[in-house]
Amino acid sequence: MTGTGLMSATEIAAAIRAGEISSVEATRACLDRIERHNPELNAFLTVCAERALADAARADAAVTAGDTTRALLGVPVAVKDLHETAGIRTTFGLAAHAGHVPEADCVMVERLRAAGAVIVGKTNTPALGMLGETRNRLGPDSVNPFDPGRGTGGSSGGSAAAVAAGLLPWATGSDSAGSITQPAAFCGVYGVKPSHGRVPTWPDSGDSLLFLDNGPLSDTVADSALMLAVSAGHDRRDPISLRGAPPDFEGAAAAGTRDAREGERPLAGMRIAWSPDLGHFPVDAEVRSIAEEAARSFEGLGATVVEVTPKIENPFDVYMPIYIADLTYGLGDELEQYREELFEESLREFDEYRLPSAASLVGFRNRLLHFRATIADVFEECDLMLTPGAATVTFPLGDPPSRIGGRDVAPGWMSFMPFQITWNMTGQPTAALPCGLNAEGLPVGLLAAAGRGREHTLLRASAAYEVARPWIQTLPRARFA
Repeated sequence: MTGTGLMSATEIAAAIRAGEISSVEATRACLDRIERHNPELNAFLTVCAERALADAARADAAVTAGDTTRALLGVPVAVKDLHETAGIRTTFGLAAHAGHVPEADCVMVERLRAAGAVIVGKTNTPALGMLGETRNRLGPDSVNPFDPGRGTGGSSGGSAAAVAAGLLPWATGSDSAGSITQPAAFCGVYGVKPSHGRVPTWPDSGDSLLFLDNGPLSDTVADSALMLAVSAGHDRRDPISLRGAPPDFEGAAAAGTRDAREGERPLAGMRIAWSPDLGHFPVDAEVRSIAEEAARSFEGLGATVVEVTPKIENPFDVYMPIYIADLTYGLGDELEQYREELFEESLREFDEYRLPSAASLVGFRNRLLHFRATIADVFEECDLMLTPGAATVTFPLGDPPSRIGGRDVAPGWMSFMPFQITWNMTGQPTAALPCGLNAEGLPVGLLAAAGRGREHTLLRASAAYEVARPWIQTLPRARFA
């Protein structure tokens, strides 16, 4: 647990089961790094060191007593502060909730704990997750480990920063418009938004049924597959929760790794569509070039890569009215209470996309169904679709770009992270793949989407790509040793 980087979560789990390290050692190593570096990074809103070490000691006692069946026994994990944690402060990024301590875990945390994970703290997030930057009224912005003058993206920016800096190997995230994969792209780590309903979202906040999903941000594909394996599966408290056995996430990742190491064409027969702009979005030229080169590298793994322009309407025209209606309904009377904590960009969204009439909302839902059908037709011809992970690299704190790809744009998340909402709308799984650094040494990401319910395809391809183009050595771990 020393040196310039942590062991992966998968390695920590195996080492604890084998008695090679203790949970207390692993947890203390993470806590030491958090104590040293969080004052600069602001990746955590809450650190629960005393409780984490006590939980780690109990995990070690369980191992000594012969408990080696729980997949995450003694493994430290960070939890996004939009995820409820029983007995641990959960602010939802709101100063109004600075003292809020839930009585119950959300389903994802409940399952991580049941598998033996040790929660070390809660990661930074904007108020209610409503921003593409990790800023709130609780304290300083979360900053990017590659450049502390730049942001992490959002809304799982604290989780992405913690993983990128090597404070610990993984953390949870949530995503209704790109909040897992976009900060993963900005921070150079791997992140997965699973199929809609794959990881239950109870407690239901009222605005979580249409687009919101929970998933991991991690060092490695294997780590994300492990967290998905633990947290996925039906829960009757969530009406959207998918029934039936989830795919074998860990097996798919392992197969991709094995095949890439043993064979010259591990993805032979896979059909991949590459779209640099989905027909609608300006992209920084350097980002486009790096992402396209990464997309074409799948040909070296045996896949066929074809550039496409899906014939879809601008997804924001459908997404935003539904999203704002969903959010307004979910917040109810609390919206006015929280307005003073929201930044101007978020308040403008409420003003621009006013609550539609019932008839208009039905029309938008019908357009959503047609949008999904069009994308489903595209996936009759391909197994994966690749796009840039964001339209730009990370930008100076609080200063989103007003010009992208030679075009004037409205500064804000809809301009710099436009690709993700398509897959929130269709409910398909996506992954952010680190694919290189620009001339300034800032990460560029590649966004991969698979057919709904086909996380195994996504993980297998991601793992093969990870072997061919390993990204962990590009992370700024040495500065946070």
